[in-house]
Amino acid sequence: MGTRGLPLLRTGHLLREGTIIFPRVKFIFGIAAALVLAACGGAEKRKVAVRQTPKAPQVLPLRSIRPILQSVDVPKPDAVDKLIEQAEDLYSAGLDEYRAGNLDKAKEKFDQALSVILESKFNVDEQNRLRAEFDKLVEDIHSVELTSLERGDALALHHYVPAPIESFAGLTFPVDPNVKQQVQQEVKTVRSDLPLVSNDLVAGVINYFQSQQRGQQFVRKILERSGIYQPVITEALRKEGMPQDLIYLAGAESAFNPFALSRAGAKGVWQFMLGTGLLYGLKKDRWVDEREDPVKSTSAAVRHLKNLYQMFGDWYLAMAAYDTGAINVQRAIEKTGYADFWMLRKLHALPRETENYVPIILAAALIAKDPKAYGFDLSPAPPLATDRVAIGAPTDLRLVAQLIDHPVEELIQLNPSLLRWTTPANNAQFVLNLPPGTRETYEKAIASIPEDKRIWWRAHKVEEGETLPSLARKYRISRVALAESNHLDTNSPILAGARLVIPMAPKSEATLARVRERGPRRAFRYRIRPGDTLELIADRFDVTPYQIRRWNNLKTSRLVAGKTLRLYAASNVGYSPRGAHRRASRRPVQAGKKASPPEPPPSKTGATAGTPGPVAAR
Repeated sequence: MGTRGLPLLRTGHLLREGTIIFPRVKFIFGIAAALVLAACGGAEKRKVAVRQTPKAPQVLPLRSIRPILQSVDVPKPDAVDKLIEQAEDLYSAGLDEYRAGNLDKAKEKFDQALSVILESKFNVDEQNRLRAEFDKLVEDIHSVELTSLERGDALALHHYVPAPIESFAGLTFPVDPNVKQQVQQEVKTVRSDLPLVSNDLVAGVINYFQSQQRGQQFVRKILERSGIYQPVITEALRKEGMPQDLIYLAGAESAFNPFALSRAGAKGVWQFMLGTGLLYGLKKDRWVDEREDPVKSTSAAVRHLKNLYQMFGDWYLAMAAYDTGAINVQRAIEKTGYADFWMLRKLHALPRETENYVPIILAAALIAKDPKAYGFDLSPAPPLATDRVAIGAPTDLRLVAQLIDHPVEELIQLNPSLLRWTTPANNAQFVLNLPPGTRETYEKAIASIPEDKRIWWRAHKVEEGETLPSLARKYRISRVALAESNHLDTNSPILAGARLVIPMAPKSEATLARVRERGPRRAFRYRIRPGDTLELIADRFDVTPYQIRRWNNLKTSRLVAGKTLRLYAASNVGYSPRGAHRRASRRPVQAGKKASPPEPPPSKTGATAGTPGPVAAR
């Protein structure tokens, strides 16, 4: 008989366990009880037993009981643990955005997950846990990007830059009397088909462009890049009978950069908002955003400006309406009774950013008319030259780049309207811009690749000592398939410098990436060139921007021309020397002093929402 089920005896406030009575003890107590009863049987029955009042139980003091469970010191998470947890939370948030089809937001969260490690106070290479976490994040994010690419989407393609004119929107420009006098003289002699004027506002902007580093850099970009698109813009203006000097409106808006992006979402050389672009025939879908096409957006901008001029009959008012919208200019005129930009500005009837808009355009035009007179001595870049080829089937830009032996970033620069790594699947007449002199090479090479394989297949330039069997092993394909795709025998020798097509199976892009990652790597020293970005350098060496930051302990993505980077890339990877509306109001500040830093522009992918493909669980 066990102890379970025995009652507990309660005495006063004390609680103690009931006594366990074994069978033998119970037998002895039974005999004693029988003898007592027998003895009592002869007693006089009149005798009554006196019942004693029980004494009150003694209340014993309670002892303090030492707790059985001693307190255990639980180690608190250290700074590295917290950092890893933060990075994981951001990665998870990115996956949620990806699964919801929000590729822009997913890319932003993934970037933050890696940046929170790289920008911490720790050296990643000296912290084993951080290094392992970083490598895992890079691998997992890369797998998500590959899954996205297989669907024709992109998490990273363009490298957008803030629209430059936004940085001047809230400035005030003090006047230098000497500069004012110079501008007055220049206006008398310069020839322009726009009504250029000299006043304190224009002279103040010119003084800023001459004396402040940010202003100098802005003007240099306008003067250098104007040559790239000048033939396209001047021809479009000529066809519509518009002033040629309206080209400097595009210069002021974007410095002629098709990847300029405003905080409000205006894009391209002419900084079209989505709604206005659609009104003028600029298409936007999951494949292209024609606001970033310099040719098509120029045609749309010229027609838009022509309509605004016909509405207001004044070029200054038309410019202001281009910036803030025709309805805002019309309301300002109705409110004040003045159809004159300078009076509207004086009365502060226009939005604050628009008040500086027209003077900045006029200042840029005056300097561009005679750069040396204002201290700028540089030559414009040569006009854009391309070979244009019709792409009949969706084709991956990386395959095109491999076939013509040019870096893929050069194709991106030549085709800024593309939002995906592949040409549009919904446009069999899409025309791709190629570097000049490469059309014949491309057409000859692409003919050997079936149309339905041009998203997946790749090309390879043979290195010294490589053979068909070694390449088949490298890309994990059969030697027979490799030979047949290149019209060779399985035992045929291949010459260094020859270009072979690699018949990758559909959805095997991840396999190709893993092969590259596992291949032998060697150290490179790369000197940063003007215009380089982490994304472009990473593409040249087949690595990720975050790996470059880790290898060089870079806290930010900012690069300095002339500095040297340490890279670890596959031994057969090389690089080519080629390739190198609107604004939010801000409080005015004195020129030369920093305004509040602008918010970063939205991350670039332009992707539309959809149902993402499967993502490997972490």
